[in-house]
Amino acid sequence: MSLFWSIVDFLKETAPFFILFDISVAIALLILGLILISISKKNREQKKKKFVGLVCLSASLLAFLGALSNAFTSYIVF
Repeated sequence: MSLFWSIVDFLKETAPFFILFDISVAIALLILGLILISISKKNREQKKKKFVGLVCLSASLLAFLGALSNAFTSYIVF
């Protein structure tokens, strides 16, 4: 049982770094996705850029969700 609590303590110690990392990755992907979508609206032929932009936006939302779940788990649950 002490192994479990040592793992929980380790995750609580590293949580702020991973929350910050997830948020910074999410912001970068959000900006990249919005840029690619705005470029694809100007040129109707470039559907590939629009698809990549939507993938970046989806990954950005997942990174924000990861940061939120990490914060919830480390600060509220434990």
